[in-house]
Amino acid sequence: MKTVFLVLLGLMLVSAPALADRDSDRARRAVQAGDIRPLAEALAKVEATHPGRVLDVELEDEHAKMIYEVKLLTAEGQVLKIILDAKSLEILKVKGGKDRPDRKER
Repeated sequence: MKTVFLVLLGLMLVSAPALADRDSDRARRAVQAGDIRPLAEALAKVEATHPGRVLDVELEDEHAKMIYEVKLLTAEGQVLKIILDAKSLEILKVKGGKDRPDRKER
């Protein structure tokens, strides 16, 4: 059992860079085709409306629409997830922060 786990773990570690390359190639082709806006423009839009430190960015295909999901840390220490339409850069949703109903004061 331990051997099977180690083999599977090794396969995941080896295949992860290949998947990342495939994702970046897909994003590059979409920008060149005009299907989405460049990541730099998306980050500039987020920074203009929600200043903070970017923690993570994902490009996803959701309901036949490409979106950027930007996770950032605000100066107040809040973690926000900002979802943008990857073509128009319209901010579709902001999740997290002080207004989260599931968040309890400490």
